Amino acid sequence: MVNRLQYLLDKIPEPTSYTDYYELEALGDNYIVPLSTALAIERELDRCVTTEWLEFRDVFGARHRLPAWCVYRITESTRATRTALREYRRTMRGEDKEDQHD
Repeated sequence: MVNRLQYLLDKIPEPTSYTDYYELEALGDNYIVPLSTALAIERELDRCVTTEWLEFRDVFGARHRLPAWCVYRITESTRATRTALREYRRTMRGEDKEDQHD
């Protein structure tokens, strides 16, 4: 709603930059969510009484509603962890190439 008003007043908001976020993997799709949403979803899933549906917004503002049983994984994704993962993959590719030449 706020973004729509800003556009109507010719005040285009700055694009949101998310370098640290959480990936919620569910049946058929992945969702990019902020820490607060990831924590809220984890609380719902941890409750004694199983929640049937989860309702949340992703970092882009889109509203999602899906059955709780569809959630497979919630993973933190920071700039540092993504950098470390890329370096690990480079190292593994290098080892694979070395193994092929032996």
